[in-house]
Amino acid sequence: MLPTLLTLAPALLSDGALTAIARGRVYVEPNWIPPALVSAMCSDAKLLKARGMFSPDGLTNTAKVASEQGFSVADRQTFRNDAWDADIGDLQVRLEFAQRMGALRAELARGLDRPTLAPEGTRKHEITYNWYEPGAKLGRHLDEHHEETKGSKGWLMPTRRSVTWLVYLNDGWKDAEGGALRCFPRRAPSDGNVGADAGNLQVGWLDGAKPVFLDSTQDADRCFLYSVEPKAPNGRRVLSAGQGFAVPPKPVEFRRFLRAEESSRFEQISTARLDPRFASGAALSDPPPPIQPSSAPEHFQDVVPAAGTLVVFDSVSMPHEVLPVTAQRSRVAATGWFHEDLVTRF
Repeated sequence: MLPTLLTLAPALLSDGALTAIARGRVYVEPNWIPPALVSAMCSDAKLLKARGMFSPDGLTNTAKVASEQGFSVADRQTFRNDAWDADIGDLQVRLEFAQRMGALRAELARGLDRPTLAPEGTRKHEITYNWYEPGAKLGRHLDEHHEETKGSKGWLMPTRRSVTWLVYLNDGWKDAEGGALRCFPRRAPSDGNVGADAGNLQVGWLDGAKPVFLDSTQDADRCFLYSVEPKAPNGRRVLSAGQGFAVPPKPVEFRRFLRAEESSRFEQISTARLDPRFASGAALSDPPPPIQPSSAPEHFQDVVPAAGTLVVFDSVSMPHEVLPVTAQRSRVAATGWFHEDLVTRF
């Protein structure tokens, strides 16, 4: 039985928010955090920064070791999750904020039908401060990938990132100061729930709006791609050819495993070109089918990092980046991820 908090807490999100998140949209709510709490958190972050508690934290290319990443102050800097409840800075302010985020997590667990978001536990949830110096930015990336694409680093943790959230702490921030969060949602809402289906994570789109999932739970050498089709056997329409495939080392091009009639209709979410976490030094032994170029510019949504604004989206299906900070002051935010339990592999 889920905690009482899950059923009794007052709603923290506006009407339509849960549907928007479930269908792959970016939910944005200005002034979600009271000004007094925003101010106290910003002061706390500045104090921790002055004490040297932040460290450079850009995007990780998993093909490289930490010493080869080349992080610097031009990257995002982070006050990490494991120090959030340490007795440094303004601990009471951070605990107050964490309690509010716990109530939000309970609301999302119920409204998104993701019940394992709700309980606490080992490696369940992440909460951080982020700091961007003038000129800093963060490249395009995805916050979570299918475990089968992670090679030897896959299937090691009991949970995975499910929902990404951000709360901005920048008083009076203007468009001209840069640092906007740029997200890349579909032009129209998804025609089904995004992120995962029965624990199988999404890896792409069919026809622009239909989620495509990768099932690897029965046999790692017989994975298959599918879309949810209520009228199909078992509610799934298999899109990949043959009797299944083993996911190769990164970079992975799922298009090469699709049936010919599906290939031109498929768009992968993460690619080595767009996401450093999906890149590798390995070359493809067999080049994938050519991608048909699109004449339409890519759709994106920018969010100005104004104080008190809440942003929430699905961690699996929403590519995003942070544009360069053009202001002469630093950009500060609280960010994090709510985790779901991983489905057992075999």
